[in-house]
Amino acid sequence: MKNAKAAIDKYYRLSEESKELIVKELEVFRLKKGDVLIHENIHSPYLYFIENGAVKNHYIDEKGNKKVVWFGFDGDICFSLNAYINMSYIHETTELLEDSLFYRVKIAYVKSLYSNYLDWANWGRCFMESVFINTVKELDEFKSQTAKEKYLNLMRNNKNVKERVPLKDIASYIGVSPVTISRLRTELGEILGG
Repeated sequence: MKNAKAAIDKYYRLSEESKELIVKELEVFRLKKGDVLIHENIHSPYLYFIENGAVKNHYIDEKGNKKVVWFGFDGDICFSLNAYINMSYIHETTELLEDSLFYRVKIAYVKSLYSNYLDWANWGRCFMESVFINTVKELDEFKSQTAKEKYLNLMRNNKNVKERVPLKDIASYIGVSPVTISRLRTELGEILGG
């Protein structure tokens, strides 16, 4: 449960007593590579703490292509934004990139902690602020960066991607072909250490 606890601490430092309020409600959940954790248009009622594993969020564009928008690894939290804030227009699926172990807890339970405990309310605020800031930052950077800059930033900011994410998913995330990613890998090999 080390990575699940680290995921909680990443957003706001809770006391051990407060942390125990959620730890006691966590249930183990396992899926295999290729399985879907969160289906598009289905309000998944859980927050998932990735203990060990890797996932990707993607949507299907108007041409029927998968467009990857996020990668999650050990110590990250994934969830259905539609369920978390009760909306229905984000059409993303969370799929496993490798066999994974999660701890999950009902969103409704977490929100009850927000209502009853000030430190949990602070955690929830900090969690959503972080999600929002990271999303805005990525969107802003993606507007002005070249494919090479996007690739470099992705590799520098998340060491897991190079080893654990298929080339086609990296290409989808950046918005180029897998051939372009292969070319960039060759060109930037020394800069990125291999």
